[in-house]
Amino acid sequence: MSQPPALPPPLAKLLYDGYQQQLRGQYEEAARAYRKILKSAPDHADVIQLLGICRARQGREIEAIELYRKALARRPDDAKCLYNLALAYGALKREAEEVAAMGEAFARDPSLPLAANVLFPARRATCDWRGHDRLLENLRLGATGQSAPSIPFLTLYIDDPALHLAASRRWVEAERQPTRPLTFDHSARRAATGPIRVAYVSADFRIHPTTHLIAGLLERHDRSRFEITAVSIGPDDGSPERARVKAAVDRFVDVEQASVEDIARQIAGLGIDIAVDLMTHTKGERMSLFAHRPAPVQVSFLGYPGTSGAPFFDYVIGDPVVLPFADAPFYSEKIVQLPHCYQPNDPDLPVGEPPGRAACGLPEDAFVFGAFNAASKLDPQTLSSFVRILEAVPGSVLWLLEGRPGTADNLRREAKLRGLDPARLVFAPRAELKEHLARIGHADLFLDTFPYTAHTTASDALRRGLPIVTRTGRSFASRVAESLMRQVNLDDLAVTTPAAFEDRAIALARDPAALAEVRARLQAALPGSPLFAVDRYARHIESAFETMAARMRAGAPPEAFAVPA
Repeated sequence: MSQPPALPPPLAKLLYDGYQQQLRGQYEEAARAYRKILKSAPDHADVIQLLGICRARQGREIEAIELYRKALARRPDDAKCLYNLALAYGALKREAEEVAAMGEAFARDPSLPLAANVLFPARRATCDWRGHDRLLENLRLGATGQSAPSIPFLTLYIDDPALHLAASRRWVEAERQPTRPLTFDHSARRAATGPIRVAYVSADFRIHPTTHLIAGLLERHDRSRFEITAVSIGPDDGSPERARVKAAVDRFVDVEQASVEDIARQIAGLGIDIAVDLMTHTKGERMSLFAHRPAPVQVSFLGYPGTSGAPFFDYVIGDPVVLPFADAPFYSEKIVQLPHCYQPNDPDLPVGEPPGRAACGLPEDAFVFGAFNAASKLDPQTLSSFVRILEAVPGSVLWLLEGRPGTADNLRREAKLRGLDPARLVFAPRAELKEHLARIGHADLFLDTFPYTAHTTASDALRRGLPIVTRTGRSFASRVAESLMRQVNLDDLAVTTPAAFEDRAIALARDPAALAEVRARLQAALPGSPLFAVDRYARHIESAFETMAARMRAGAPPEAFAVPA
């Protein structure tokens, strides 16, 4: 449709004045001017959209949506109006409508600044790779200040730690710094003696990989030296996993419904020495509560494989593989290295009765490549690598997790585009963890993703005797699988290039004796490996906490250090 007609001078002057008021944040005054114009020019799409923007800024998204729809009825190809409509849906948590509107906007204008924050995670979750490269470019622009801030977690899909730091710093400055931070007096904690008070903060004390990893550690903390609190900022799913966390700690505080200020007050009121954020830039985080400094020592750990970019975290916990001290320029926190792998693992997770191959939809005599990472970790380049591997191993199949609706269809289509028979993709339905652990033993070799490698998924595979071929890069997220594999004598299966990744996987699949040697080596290493020695792990992380607390009580600033084995 054509552009709206030019306004006569009096209305044009009113539009100019209204727009200036809008820029100054005087939204009601601007809205009043726009309504006056629309009495004389009711079909003016630009003015209708401007009124919608004012209503959205006032938190009146329902009105804004109706106004954007009116504007689009007059000018349906308006990318900016579709974009604003998407943002209004997002503010109301209407995700499906937000994604649909943003998809239409992005198709018309791929440079829109927040398109990647909405579309990239939605499309990656179902392996819908439309506009994938352009969305990655939008993330880079948002990280480096050339566009609206990118969500830091999304930049983990780019193997660039400098970019991760830039994105995290921009996001924290824009979204996680309170205008009026609370102040707490920590002098009593600096003078304290006795057990160190540690609070673990998470939204995932429920059926979730974080709880599967950390529950055994919580149970094994030395209560003569530590007092442990779990601060739950997420939902209560009523699960045995949540009950286990409650039983494992000295104090369980459910603050899901509380404001970040109230949570900070509660943590400070408990006299916590070390507050450990198990979330950082992951779904459900309340990172801004740490901006109030409720504890004298604040630590980023486990949930997020990268830097927070925040000035209010003192330390980040890693290990020599995922977080070498040479990477300090890419971290806002001081690096703490545990001696083995940074990831705690519970040796006692239950394993169900293994089903037969046929029950899993697997051919009895085929070589099975397992790829059990979440669909969001797959990308076009990784799938192309997988396809080349399958083509080099006749009759082999790729065993993947089922994922969200549409994921399997998208992957079958992508496989066919690459010349692979889609029937060679086998999808495992969702299952409880013990059932999943039981069935993955049918895989012959695990193929990892890049740059966001297998984390909890890797430890699940290794505990079940399933070797992994992984590719490592420059980022924390790209090195986790290698760190885990080093603990079970499989570091020779960690490579650094796509060609080496494909060659290693193909060579093992074609050589039964070589694969048998790798599997035997893994089985021999497991009993004495530090990977599942959670008591030893507890002593190491407790040593880290004691060093942090000692520096705090001595009035010394945070400093990087390595925990001795």
